[in-house]
Amino acid sequence: MGRVGSAALSLLALAVVSPWQAVAAAAGNGTAVGGGSPRVPALLVFGDSFVDTGNNNAVLTLARSDFRPYGKDLNGGVPTGRFSNGRIPTDLLASRLGLKDLVPAYLGADLTDDDLLTGVSFASAGTGYDPLTSTLVAVLPMQEELNMFAEYKEKLAGIVGEEAAAGIVSKSLFLVCAGTDDIANNYYLAPVRPLQYDISAYVNFLVQQACDFMKQLYQQGARRIAILGLPPIGCVPSQRTLAGGLARDCDPARNRAARLFNSRLQAAVARLQGELRCQRIGYVDIYDVLRDMIADPCKYGAAKASSRLAWPRLPSRVLAEGLVLWPPVNLIARCSLASQGLTSRREDAAAPGTWRCRSCATS
Repeated sequence: MGRVGSAALSLLALAVVSPWQAVAAAAGNGTAVGGGSPRVPALLVFGDSFVDTGNNNAVLTLARSDFRPYGKDLNGGVPTGRFSNGRIPTDLLASRLGLKDLVPAYLGADLTDDDLLTGVSFASAGTGYDPLTSTLVAVLPMQEELNMFAEYKEKLAGIVGEEAAAGIVSKSLFLVCAGTDDIANNYYLAPVRPLQYDISAYVNFLVQQACDFMKQLYQQGARRIAILGLPPIGCVPSQRTLAGGLARDCDPARNRAARLFNSRLQAAVARLQGELRCQRIGYVDIYDVLRDMIADPCKYGAAKASSRLAWPRLPSRVLAEGLVLWPPVNLIARCSLASQGLTSRREDAAAPGTWRCRSCATS
């Protein structure tokens, strides 16, 4: 497993036992969960393209990834609907928990009883906490993900009985990952929300929506909930293309919005723990580790942070470049250069401003 996957995984896996320590894990403290029998009976996932494993294949939308080069390094190269070249962090987490190697999409055509018993993803790429976000790209709103979860519980009860189904739900890990599309593809691209809110007020609106979502999960039986903060939105390939100028630099305004959301969400989660008297609702920070990956990709075994090619072009050659980010916004599952001992970087004399990795043997 490459360090890109491991770094994200260490943040998520810690949430199983003590989600409130996830911020410390991001700073390098704590250990990831692994080995032995499964720590939870199932992993249940909600959110956007970072955790959609194929639900949008069943939705009439342009926000889909059921075509090459998506899935190039998974399932024999057949696209599954994951917005990556291979497995995504929730797959890695499920594997680390001893559940299974791949988390299936709830709307998948070949879903089995065992899939339901060990967890599924209800996520829909392009969605967000703001109901308008999903409407803009014709994907499933977060409320529909909750509706599918209610349907899932009925199916689960049909397999093991109502009492056992309730036990599985209460002991399972719920993972929520959304908000990126609200800021990147709604607030900064569509004309509606900026007329109604300044960015601070919009962030407050999103945080309230996120808390309401967690409360609804709790009311439906969830007791272990990990909610992810936002990544450095201004540094993902699509936003650098749209707002980064000719040099495609990170956009500071979008990054400030992400940090503002994260700080307010973290505080809101702390209040929610007391309100629901549930200490197993936790905030997971992913901003700092992803920002570090982008700033110094060589440290994580990648040649560079992202392709210079403008989104939405997705040529398969980007997979050979050892990238951290997959256009337009997602993580590369594994880096082709990770096994070559790349530990530092140097400026390319033939292309000033372009940094390439080098190994200890050639440094």
